[in-house]
Amino acid sequence: MNQKQESQQLWSNPPESPSERIVFLFKAVQKIYRDQIFEKSQQYGFTGPQLGLIFGLSKHPYSTLNELSEYIGLSKSTVSGIVNRLVGQGVVIREIPENNRRIVRLSLSPEFERNNVIKELFNSYISDSLKGASDEELQKIIGGLEVLYNLLTKGDNGPS
Repeated sequence: MNQKQESQQLWSNPPESPSERIVFLFKAVQKIYRDQIFEKSQQYGFTGPQLGLIFGLSKHPYSTLNELSEYIGLSKSTVSGIVNRLVGQGVVIREIPENNRRIVRLSLSPEFERNNVIKELFNSYISDSLKGASDEELQKIIGGLEVLYNLLTKGDNGPS
């Protein structure tokens, strides 16, 4: 079953309540995003989590393992294993700052950044996905996401 058929099947019996529909839509969008990233990652010889880590380091260079783990939403041990593999491939480098020898900073290797198109892929992925949207549709998406973000970050993040 292709992605379009799967999506149509999901919509054949949508949830009734607004909160269920929001969760449903959020999960559906996440699944589409994950599937597309997985497909793109295979084209470049990386796994989805490896590509996520590469994207994370491109946006947040010189992150610690803890910071990167939090940013990409994977456990520290999982991120550590991914980093080890990417260090072995020459994609990621570890650096120990002179002023604090207890931490390790991670970044993409200069060679990888010079010779790889993944950064361009990352920058164009969302814009390519939304190229058919009108300005009005884009503003609705941005407005809805801002409302959701504000609601989720209000107060202590717990139930009211």
